[in-house]
Amino acid sequence: MKKITHIIFGLSFFLCSAQKENVSSKKGYKKPNIVYILADDLGIGDISGLNANAKVNTPNIDALIKNGMSFTDAHTTSSVCTPSRYSIITGEYSWRTKLKARVLDGYSKALIEDSKDTAPKLLQRNGYQTAMIGKWHLGWNWQFKNEEVLEMTAKNPYQFKEDISKKVDYSKSFSGGPTDNGFDYFFGLNASLDFPPYVYSENNKLITIPTKTMKPDGKSNNFPGGRKNDLVGGQKLKRKGDKAADFKAEQVMLDITNKSVDYITNYSSKNPFFLYIPLTAPHTPVYPREEFLGKSDAGIYGDFIQELDWTVGQIVNALKEKGLEENTIIIFTADNGASKSSFPIEFEEKYHHKPSAHLRGRKATLHQGGHTVPFIVQWKNIIKPNTKNNTTISLGDLYATCAELVNAKTDKNQGVDSYSILSLLKGKDNYERKASVYTNFAGRFSIRKDDWKMDLNPKKGKSYLFNIAEDPSETNNLFYDDSFSKKKKELTLALNQIILNGRSTTGEVLENDGPKIWKELFWMKKKKQK
Repeated sequence: MKKITHIIFGLSFFLCSAQKENVSSKKGYKKPNIVYILADDLGIGDISGLNANAKVNTPNIDALIKNGMSFTDAHTTSSVCTPSRYSIITGEYSWRTKLKARVLDGYSKALIEDSKDTAPKLLQRNGYQTAMIGKWHLGWNWQFKNEEVLEMTAKNPYQFKEDISKKVDYSKSFSGGPTDNGFDYFFGLNASLDFPPYVYSENNKLITIPTKTMKPDGKSNNFPGGRKNDLVGGQKLKRKGDKAADFKAEQVMLDITNKSVDYITNYSSKNPFFLYIPLTAPHTPVYPREEFLGKSDAGIYGDFIQELDWTVGQIVNALKEKGLEENTIIIFTADNGASKSSFPIEFEEKYHHKPSAHLRGRKATLHQGGHTVPFIVQWKNIIKPNTKNNTTISLGDLYATCAELVNAKTDKNQGVDSYSILSLLKGKDNYERKASVYTNFAGRFSIRKDDWKMDLNPKKGKSYLFNIAEDPSETNNLFYDDSFSKKKKELTLALNQIILNGRSTTGEVLENDGPKIWKELFWMKKKKQK
């Protein structure tokens, strides 16, 4: 009887698989283009279509909301840039690498290993042309003027202990960047706009050799009342370093916009394309162009967001004019929540604008405002216009979503923390994620499972447990209430399993890079000592 059941099940599985195969292989099926626009440090309260009280106006992003689906509970895997972007590209938590905390800078080594599959690589293998225009922030391997062994920092195994800017040979190509990780074309910056070197790269080489020095900018020690009070100065943060003679930070958003529009306008291949556009706004330095100054009611930060919205409008218009909008999936999201430097907490009262809306926390924290982001998807004729989805999703889901979209078989040990949201986009509910893990700048952990979220901190009184459904603003901490001890054990067990199994998807147990238990897993160390 068992044998017959197995035969029937196997036949059913084969037929279902064949039907799936036919969807993408049948005559007349056209794979959609994908345009993925990633804002840099943007809160859910910074979009007028998501926040009625916003002091900014974002008509182009609002149009995507009206024409598509907005996710009300979308999260990054980390509340800071590098680890969040790593998950988007690879479908894997970044702490599975040796980078357990913090971010990379403009001279850091490549974070993505050669053996790691990525969403753009997957799409390349399935007939897509792939391009990236904007900010990378995942490191690459510079070539040096002389061969030498350089020591790395203790806190960051991808960052050099000393300033290597004078050792780098800027005339030579680099490796481990976008074109080695699945992009046919790349134009943009290595890291954030406040990190040197300040110069554009194209594919795997700098466009211009940096021969000048960017003057540092930021908070002034001579500010009346002290450096801490120079809030506007903090918005203009730039670190001193090498720059190209013609590089202007104020022009970067325009340059990214024009390059993106040109890519779409000049696209001539019959193959579909994946265009990844990680923008530099509204991350520091907050530099809106002159034509946007004073256009919002939230100071230069709001003005910068309105320039960002203009960029979105230019990209969508280019798709329309090329006749590509109907068969293009347009995704708009952000790498983490709003920054306290870009828009200081003190400015919330001054401008009556809250980047995190009703949520607690900002960028770099484990609170909801640090990793909850806008996630808006327009896909004409597939997604029902002006719909909302309340499912708790992750930006790390791109890899699995692309795989299902093109009906691609993938190595089960790649994209190990990624789940497809394709069914959600089509109005169904076959999303399989059971829990999500978030980290902050310090590499501390948080887990979300169903309505419950737990943040772990070794400092007394700094751990949290919230029922997000009942308390989305995280005002009632239940962690130290003994009546919730079973819930804490349940969440801790789920978190431990995700970490120690080397994956959150089903499959063989894998090893994370680096030590099995590292400093930030303080609760596991205590358990081990007992």
